[in-house]
Amino acid sequence: MVLACLSPPSSSSHPQTHVQQRLSSQLPWSSSTSRVKNQHCTSTTTTTKHMMSSYEVQIKAAEKLNSKTNAVQKGEGGEGRGNFFDVLLHHVGGDGKYQWCLLLLASVGGVYPGAHAVASAFIAATPEHWCHVAPLDDITDSSSSSYDLRNGSVPWIVEWDGKGGYSSCSYYDRNWTGLVAGGLQEEDLPLLPTAGVPTTDCKDWMYDHSVYETTAVEEWGLVCSNKYRMSLIQSTYMAGVLAGAVVLSELADKFGRRTISLISALGFVVSAISIAFTTHYSLFLTFRFLVAAFGSGLFLPNFVIVMETVGPEGRTTMGMLYQCFFAVGFMLLPGIAYFVNNWRNLQLCISIPSILLLLYYWVLPESPRWLMMQGRFEEAVKILKNIAKTNRSSMPPREELDALRESFEFERKKSEEIEESLLKKFINFFRSIITLLSTRNIRRRCLIIFFAWFVVSMVYYGLTFSGGNINASPYLLVFLSGLVEIPSYFLVCWTLKKFGRRLNLCVLFTICGTACLLILAVPKEMVWLNMTLATVGKFFNSAAFAVSYIYSAELVPTGVRNIAVGTSSMCARIGSAIAPFIVDLLGDLHYAVPSTVFGLLSVAAGLLALLLPETDKMHLPETVEEVEALPR
Repeated sequence: MVLACLSPPSSSSHPQTHVQQRLSSQLPWSSSTSRVKNQHCTSTTTTTKHMMSSYEVQIKAAEKLNSKTNAVQKGEGGEGRGNFFDVLLHHVGGDGKYQWCLLLLASVGGVYPGAHAVASAFIAATPEHWCHVAPLDDITDSSSSSYDLRNGSVPWIVEWDGKGGYSSCSYYDRNWTGLVAGGLQEEDLPLLPTAGVPTTDCKDWMYDHSVYETTAVEEWGLVCSNKYRMSLIQSTYMAGVLAGAVVLSELADKFGRRTISLISALGFVVSAISIAFTTHYSLFLTFRFLVAAFGSGLFLPNFVIVMETVGPEGRTTMGMLYQCFFAVGFMLLPGIAYFVNNWRNLQLCISIPSILLLLYYWVLPESPRWLMMQGRFEEAVKILKNIAKTNRSSMPPREELDALRESFEFERKKSEEIEESLLKKFINFFRSIITLLSTRNIRRRCLIIFFAWFVVSMVYYGLTFSGGNINASPYLLVFLSGLVEIPSYFLVCWTLKKFGRRLNLCVLFTICGTACLLILAVPKEMVWLNMTLATVGKFFNSAAFAVSYIYSAELVPTGVRNIAVGTSSMCARIGSAIAPFIVDLLGDLHYAVPSTVFGLLSVAAGLLALLLPETDKMHLPETVEEVEALPR
């Protein structure tokens, strides 16, 4: 299924039973099982790219969700069981009207997490601000607009490029109360001497409301020395994505995809709406964390349900289309935010429609493949009959159904026998990490691909949130960030077939990095050119994400493949959590510092990719010894 390609079939032969031979012979692809499996692994992995670009950590969770269902693993029976279910899908229709309706139904669950993933660009936007000198409120003449109270009370700061502006974080430390009591008027402010007058940090701020009516930054004063707390808004959201993918996916493997999707939908709706009514910064972060966690728990199980109900012939197309809906969430958000500039109202506008997700209780089916692996064969058959009816197909003969039932029962019992305890999983995790780092070739491969994931995820989110640094409209930049992802998927599908993995990764990273570095040479006033460069960088970054995802699964042997890809996703999460700090804090030094950092890291990742071996059309390694015997 979704991640079956992460664990290739064992190279050792195993004789099929009579039932296996009889059922497998009915598969239209049975004459070239190995060839099709390898092609399917490549295409299916490609389709999951966007889920990792916005929900990179879900790879580790998806492996757990599919481990029992596919069992394409070294040993007996795994491949046969997958083929058995594909026989059923071939009978009832694996790419028919039922699957397209299911795709549309499940994909709705990707739009809302997509919008919330970048909502902080608007609900936590930082408007222009300056120190609020409270005593001066008493001299303000509301009928006059000819005087700016900052003139004489707030220092004029000249930037590195010779341009100046009022300070955002300091004001002149005078006895303002005494001056006002002595008769200070508005017209007197520009006449006050400033040379040698000490300044002090702001205690309160005034904000420009020409763009945003209110934002979370204004409400809790997340500026100047507290600016890092603004960056934490997006970082904690990414931490929630990680937590949801790991915890909820483990529960989905035990209690079912549909069950966890329903629980996540309810939690997502409640948490998202609650954000709009919270009055404390800590609660704001907490609910954002929960929205991310439940969004992850909603997006992933729905994806798996689709992939487990679609036949091999439709998985690539439907997997690609499913992920496009996440980008749709990106594109819809700026349009809503443009007309709703109060952050609480905006939060409600993108949250209340998610109440529709609660309809999943009546319309979202469970994965029939998962039901069979749980021994709930009759429930699975009921769903398969519905699929056959909708697709105007027919169920296989009862004899074949009985044979399938016996096969799944055998595999289910065997899976239960080898089920690892939590302690054993913990021990095996560290053993796998040691394996990844203890041998020369695997260590080099892993460190390079870990770095690639770290960079590609950092740049992915960094460019999306970089509008403020280059004076670009955040509405247009976020919209374009979502728009360019869709064609990038199709670009990767073509370039991977033509040029392989290594050259693709090198070129895509290098073009992305070059686009980011060129921003340094473009004046800040040339907004459209800078925004074009940022959009080009995002396009090639999204494509590089897809290649990184595939590459990481093909570089390491079967025994440590899951942990290698899972660790890669953890590195990606670290990168995406750091990105807001680079954009917000380093952007204060110079508008091009963040893009320069992104560019240098991208070029470095591209050049390091040349040290990796080409894996296109190559046999996936089974053992550590096999990898170490290769030149690199």
